[in-house]
Amino acid sequence: MKDVGVNRNQAGFSLVELMVVVAIIGILASLAIPSVGKYMAKARQSEAKTQLASLYTAEKAFYSEYTQYDSRFGAIGYSPEGKLRYNVGFAAAVASTTYTGTLAGNQLLFNTLTYCPATTGAAALGVTGCGILPGATNAPPPAINAASTVANPAGASTFIAEATAVVHSQGLADRWTVNESKNMLNPQNGVP
Repeated sequence: MKDVGVNRNQAGFSLVELMVVVAIIGILASLAIPSVGKYMAKARQSEAKTQLASLYTAEKAFYSEYTQYDSRFGAIGYSPEGKLRYNVGFAAAVASTTYTGTLAGNQLLFNTLTYCPATTGAAALGVTGCGILPGATNAPPPAINAASTVANPAGASTFIAEATAVVHSQGLADRWTVNESKNMLNPQNGVP
């Protein structure tokens, strides 16, 4: 006698096969997730390079007109835009009596922590057009090292600008520098 209502050719996966696939996906994910954080941190380093290149260009343009460098953003015409992860600029402003008006009064705006307001979530950017995002440890970027400054204020002929942020959950500051010769260095790599 023939079984009329039973189809012996059922297509599909058994529970064991499905569990094996889920286990394989879990193993692959556990191997890939640490790498994703590292790749994201390396991608964020491009912000430091871009901002330092822009700051270098502003310094060189200022130097061509005044034959000296200046650490104040308003004086050199450097205006970062957008939400930044890196603190970019100098450790302190160069006090100068050469300039008057707005340039002389703008002594405090020498890095993005002083220039840009801190923003969180969807907060609007400040009147400067930029804001500071928290780093990988949910804290603002670290302060600029004291060595990052304009040397010889009476006729500044050299400068070292720095970009610093915490871009990986490991918590080590990632530091980049550029000087008047456009030598860009990464003296402290914050990406493990």
